[in-house]
Amino acid sequence: MARQAAPYRARLDTGGGRARRGEGVAWLGLSAGAGELIELAAAVAEGCPTDITTGPPPRRTPGAHLTVARKADEELVRALREQAQGVLEAGWTVDRVQLVRSHLEPGGARYETLHEATL
Repeated sequence: MARQAAPYRARLDTGGGRARRGEGVAWLGLSAGAGELIELAAAVAEGCPTDITTGPPPRRTPGAHLTVARKADEELVRALREQAQGVLEAGWTVDRVQLVRSHLEPGGARYETLHEATL
């Protein structure tokens, strides 16, 4: 499924997030490439073997974003929304996809790459 997708351009946009009792998250949204990313994620999820997926499918379509902080507070989320550090201009060509498993541990998240494919 990933090999059937073509490389595409992605560009970051304004930030956002949510801050909840020390468990907040902050992200940067995509202004270009969001649709391609969501379609690719859906195709990968649909084609994943059941021994890799460990839970039910998502309750909603995932948002196209880049997570930049966990345990984010309201100050960081507000700064990203208001572009307090200026407008972020970053873009790249998406030419591969990785299937990554997150292990949430007391000391932070640890990530394990299960598979990688070139678009």
